[in-house]
Amino acid sequence: MDTSFDILDIEHKVSVDAGRELTSMKVSAKVKAVFYPKSERELIFLYDYFTKNKLPFKVLGNGSNVLFSESAKDLIVISCKKLGQRLSRKDDVVTISASSNLSHIYRFCQKNELSGFEKLASIPGTLGGALKMNAGAFGQCISDNLLSVRVYKEGRVCSLKKEALGFGYRTSNLKNCLVLSARFKLKREDKCKIEQDYYSYSISRAQKQPKGLSLGSVFKNPHLVSAGFLIDKCGLKGLQCGGAKISEKHGNFIINFNNATYNDIINLIEKIKKEVYDKFKIKLEEEIEII
Repeated sequence: MDTSFDILDIEHKVSVDAGRELTSMKVSAKVKAVFYPKSERELIFLYDYFTKNKLPFKVLGNGSNVLFSESAKDLIVISCKKLGQRLSRKDDVVTISASSNLSHIYRFCQKNELSGFEKLASIPGTLGGALKMNAGAFGQCISDNLLSVRVYKEGRVCSLKKEALGFGYRTSNLKNCLVLSARFKLKREDKCKIEQDYYSYSISRAQKQPKGLSLGSVFKNPHLVSAGFLIDKCGLKGLQCGGAKISEKHGNFIINFNNATYNDIINLIEKIKKEVYDKFKIKLEEEIEII
């Protein structure tokens, strides 16, 4: 046991293969330590402690769009897996903890006859990560029905209105603060209609996106065209590098089919960017987060 972390008195493990244990891609990458706070107080304490002591760290939800590099060995991870999911409603306004899964949020809203998360429910992430990158699906972004976000920033907890957060396509101004919870104003709807719409979107997503270990969409869509279309037109579907390959079903997905390494994934990413630029003079930008 690394006694240098024991003084924090919060559940943790040292020398963890966070890539395999905490991300959807399951690409091996060890980190210095992983902490598992069980309350908001513990979460804020860790965030504050690592910030003030200038220790490199990353707050991680489901790890569904995160790729750890080999240099992550000196990184400390704060995992939100044991924080729980807290949701409450008052009329048509729902307050949700950042550690809540989007699928769990949908089920809560459907039960309470509130519409607004049907399109987003199949995104395999937590609310905090979704807000930071303004995740979206089927033309809707997580910020569309948002009222405010409660954050910890510069030593204090405060509530920020949506208008102050600089939401854009897969971006926001939330990257340099700790997201704690958010409030959404939703629309009342019959629960059967909500469920019907949810299944329709889920089926459509399943038909278009591949199964297997992946990070979801690797690249943001350039203006007026999809990254998957450009990759397809470059003839790159099915291309392999080591244990990684570009999906035959959707060009914007890279699949870990046989113990892929970080370098396998990066080599495919660089190959895609080069081919798309050479053919279309378009620079693709990663949607995934590489640490």
